[in-house]
Amino acid sequence: MRKVFISIFASTILLTGFSSCKKIVAAIFGGTDVNVPEVQVTIPTVFAVSSNEISLGSFSFSFNLDSIVRANTSGVFGVNAVNSIKVKQVKITINNADQLNNFANFQSARVTLQSNTNNTPAELFSVTFADVFASTYTYTPTNNPELLSYLKGSDISYTIYGKMRRTTNKPLTMVVAVTLRAD
Repeated sequence: MRKVFISIFASTILLTGFSSCKKIVAAIFGGTDVNVPEVQVTIPTVFAVSSNEISLGSFSFSFNLDSIVRANTSGVFGVNAVNSIKVKQVKITINNADQLNNFANFQSARVTLQSNTNNTPAELFSVTFADVFASTYTYTPTNNPELLSYLKGSDISYTIYGKMRRTTNKPLTMVVAVTLRAD
């Protein structure tokens, strides 16, 4: 009976200790904003406007969440200290925009994400553009998906979709800057 009591007591202490350690790490870590390296993409010339959304291209890159977290916490924490990752902000800039080729050419756009650890597409964001000249668009999501399972992978791919309002007469070079929130 005494051995059973000691085993239960020891198990309770271990479980409490592990859950407390996680709480301590969360309190100290407190989360961080992570600026993902900017990505340059070229959207090909769009010669025809369809009533349907079209794929504007798929792109892939390598990603190491553990080294990014370590770099943002002076090496104190790694990927295991992260419980959640969500998009905080997306800024898209068309470097070669002009009066005839800019965000007004697009009615809407959305981006999906997949990785080698989660191949179910997650919609990062979906936006509608005003029919006015703009070469830069900043989006701050209000309801965004959890990305941790995707970003624990090393091979990340995303697909850009758009619904056009007007054709473009040249390829558009865009720079996409994403800020993530890791908690």
